Amino acid sequence: MRILLATLGSAGDTHPYVAIGEELVRRGHAVAMLANPHFEGRIRSVGMDFLPLGEEADFLSVLHDPRLARQGESPYLVIEALFNKSIEPSYRAMQEAIATWKPDAVVRHHIMFAARWAAEPHRIPVLTGVLTPSMWFHPDEPMVLRSFLPFWVMRRLGPLVRGASRMALRWFIDRPANQARRAMGLASERDVFFTETAAGLRVLGLWSRYFRPSMPGDPPSSDVVGYCFFDRARGDADKALDPSLERFLRGCEDRNNLPVAFTLGTTIVHHARDFFATAVRAAREAGRPAILLVGKGEKGPPIAEGSDVCVCEYAPHSLLMPRVAASIHHAGAGSSAQALRSGRPSVAIPFVNDEFDIAFRLERLGVAVNLPAPKLRSRRAVGNLAEALHQVTSGPGFPERAREIGERMKSEYGAGRAADEVEKFAVCSARPPNPLCEN
Repeated sequence: MRILLATLGSAGDTHPYVAIGEELVRRGHAVAMLANPHFEGRIRSVGMDFLPLGEEADFLSVLHDPRLARQGESPYLVIEALFNKSIEPSYRAMQEAIATWKPDAVVRHHIMFAARWAAEPHRIPVLTGVLTPSMWFHPDEPMVLRSFLPFWVMRRLGPLVRGASRMALRWFIDRPANQARRAMGLASERDVFFTETAAGLRVLGLWSRYFRPSMPGDPPSSDVVGYCFFDRARGDADKALDPSLERFLRGCEDRNNLPVAFTLGTTIVHHARDFFATAVRAAREAGRPAILLVGKGEKGPPIAEGSDVCVCEYAPHSLLMPRVAASIHHAGAGSSAQALRSGRPSVAIPFVNDEFDIAFRLERLGVAVNLPAPKLRSRRAVGNLAEALHQVTSGPGFPERAREIGERMKSEYGAGRAADEVEKFAVCSARPPNPLCEN
């Protein structure tokens, strides 16, 4: 069968769909992916066809925009760049892909609105992948938006916050989205963002059931299938750690003093340069060697010089995180997934957007300390981080709970479960009629 994947966003948004595509290719299907050219090499490396969406320069301009890491500005930048400006180009690219590639099913990121709009008139089954539970807006779960309030207070305020969010998104997304829809000859929609996160013949929660299980009140025709892992950004080069990093890790293991690893993903890493100097000081105060993943083309802070610090641009989290005492990350969906699977505890440092919700959930699971970014800008920044490091590496509960969840997650294969669902629904157009697709 012929499967088309369509996504927008960062590496954390794209990699889960590469993992699903890789599994579908392994099963013998023809698979193509519509994405920004920045990801072309990774997509082709697993045997998929690549279909370009936009220009790499557009992606990099957003990636390096300092507003991306600012609490008050990031949501507006994301809405403008990933939603509003992308709708018409995405719709045209999807129409061309459907006409030339003729897919039997489409799997789309939930922010890829235009993928469903283009596919459904052709009666092509559309499956929607959602990367974080917060995007299901469950009525019994709090909406965590930079909040330090107790859980019961956030839960009580949930309906009010959801109502206010709905009104705000009608202004910021519905207006420009419907302007684009009318220009494309489509009727207007209301509550576009809320609708699209639960639209499609099947809605797949691409996270572990041990992070957040399926619940009554989830979107219709939805299921939590598990995390979909892909972190070979450099192809075959990422099948092993960099030799200098491997030597550093072995030295720490020989001394029976495992390091802590600091990573800020592929977006925040370019905008929080002071973080790494704080990280080195905090690790030394906590008595731990430190590994700094500072991002492509970036350098570590001068304070990083010393035998107790290893500075790397990048390392596959799946190979690194299981070998450290704890990982310190920004609570992005991809980094958090890898941290959970590693069986090691974390310090989650949310900066923007859904990172706050993910960090909140990790802390409630007992596998991480939630240390919001503003606490690293205070006079006690080093002390705050050192205390959190000591708590997750030496305090009671965190290592044991993290190990327990990591062991349980070994039984999950999210990409396989997602591929199963895709195959079921691809039959709708490949070999009609099929009762799965009657509606």
